[in-house]
Amino acid sequence: MKKLLILALMSVLSFGAIADDWKKLGERRVSFQSEHDVIHVSGFKGKYDTIAFKVERAPIFMKNVRIVFGDGRSQNIFINKRLYQGKRSLPYRLLEGDRIINKIELDYRTAIGGHKYAEVIVYGKRS
Repeated sequence: MKKLLILALMSVLSFGAIADDWKKLGERRVSFQSEHDVIHVSGFKGKYDTIAFKVERAPIFMKNVRIVFGDGRSQNIFINKRLYQGKRSLPYRLLEGDRIINKIELDYRTAIGGHKYAEVIVYGKRS
């Protein structure tokens, strides 16, 4: 029984270490008047292969995200989902592995039941 408890505790702690691999790349207060915003990401943040979003203050309906990389190429991610306040989105893989992110363009619309603005936070993860 004691060994089982230790194994369970170790698995929980290792899961916490995995969750800490996510780094905050940037954030933006988005206004429901414009429905298009840009988050600039410094190249000094490093290379990432996966991104995720978290929304605070109000839910939004995220339509499309365009990620522009340091070499000028881009990748579109069609999300078309409501992102709930306080929840993190599913992780989205970036094409071609580790990439430096220059900016992230957000296309969204107002979701019912929120404030006048929301906060969108972008997280990146290295492989």
